[in-house]
Amino acid sequence: MIKIKETVNTENILCLFIVLCPILDIVSFIFRNTFHTNFSPSTFLRPFIPAVMMIYLFFKKDRSFKITALITGGIYFLYGILHLYVIRQELTGSSYSTVWHEAQYIINYSFMILNLCLYLYIFRDSNNTENLAKSVLIANILYIISIYLAIVTKTSSSTYIEGMGYKGWFESGNSLGSILLLSLFIIMNYVKDKKYRKIVIPIILLEGFFLSVLLGTRVGLLGFIIVVVTYMIVEIIITLRKKGKINLKMVVGGIAGIATILLVIITIGSTTLQRRQQLQDMEKNIVDTASNQEAHITGDILAIKEKIENNILEEGYMGEARKKSILELYHIANNWKIKNNDYRMQQFIYNAVLVKNQHNLVYILLGNGYITNFYELVLEMEIPAFLFNFGIIGFVLYFIPFASIFLYGSYSMIKYRKQIESQYVMYLLGIGFSFLLSFFVGYTFFNSSNMIMIIALNTLLMNEIRQYKKMEK
Repeated sequence: MIKIKETVNTENILCLFIVLCPILDIVSFIFRNTFHTNFSPSTFLRPFIPAVMMIYLFFKKDRSFKITALITGGIYFLYGILHLYVIRQELTGSSYSTVWHEAQYIINYSFMILNLCLYLYIFRDSNNTENLAKSVLIANILYIISIYLAIVTKTSSSTYIEGMGYKGWFESGNSLGSILLLSLFIIMNYVKDKKYRKIVIPIILLEGFFLSVLLGTRVGLLGFIIVVVTYMIVEIIITLRKKGKINLKMVVGGIAGIATILLVIITIGSTTLQRRQQLQDMEKNIVDTASNQEAHITGDILAIKEKIENNILEEGYMGEARKKSILELYHIANNWKIKNNDYRMQQFIYNAVLVKNQHNLVYILLGNGYITNFYELVLEMEIPAFLFNFGIIGFVLYFIPFASIFLYGSYSMIKYRKQIESQYVMYLLGIGFSFLLSFFVGYTFFNSSNMIMIIALNTLLMNEIRQYKKMEK
């Protein structure tokens, strides 16, 4: 009885942690913008619950748990120390920030793995993770209410520095869009639940309008349509398998929802489309003086490239491998006709050729540093950054745990294909979608609230697999 009570309590605490995510995000935004600092109360409050939970479990559980925790923690700690020691050699005048900033990324990604282990362990014997899914729903409601409240009261921050788009009281428009989209993979399952349908459907419509019309990012516009269409396809396939017929109400409702969003975009307009037009106009203003034509890299990088060629770059500003990589970036960008405002593609190319030009086994294993690059060349796409900037070991430590769960979930879906329900498929696809966001958008795993949504998807998926295993026995 005591053990059951303990499990329920620890589960509820972790569920509360999810509900607190939007509140902590708002506190962080208000504090940082009021006092113009990189720190906020949420910086210290956010890790408090997981840290206390881990300490509690460490002293409460048996010796094998303690040994596993110490070995795992020791591996991540050792990697972090070695990585930071190595990248100190790469810091130059062009580096985006200091070694302490790099340490922040190491701590954040290690904290991400700690949370993943914590949620998987606490919910490992749970027969019902409904409270976990409900906590995501509640957090989702808090996000969307606060966003519209900020817009109505005209206190919303803009998505872009030019003043376009709305993102409420939150730091990043892309991260906010990712949080809402990933949570949709969980709350979409409530559409069929008569108990929650009257709450969930209006929330989904409000999120659809915000993501497609107000946010101003391609992630929001395209992502919402992708999630809705994905849900419809999954439901059609599962219903056909179980009943041999299609749920026409669900199909008509989904099509009507997408049609409504598209109609609103056509009649009212979309900040996303306005932003695309603005970027096209800005693109034409950057001219390559060498060819007197439109440039294919940003203006600041072009200026560095010209200084390198004219041998007038300040001494110590940038290492030889980085200089060579910028010159290669310039030629590749011209050959591929890359848009000069396509920062992510330029970052990807530069960081890929930098690894080749450095030709250093230690950097390949431990990473060449995330913030050691010029600010426009800091790699926003996280999965490539794990490999290029944090090395093969960092890639294994930070990304492979999530990739392993996704692969295991894919294998289990095939194995239990006759029993699989739509919610299982949505959890699995949600994890896959987080990889796409992390690769093409970036700052997905690094964002603390995004990270929790991804962990919730992984935990729910693993719980579904355990249920199928029990049914098999």
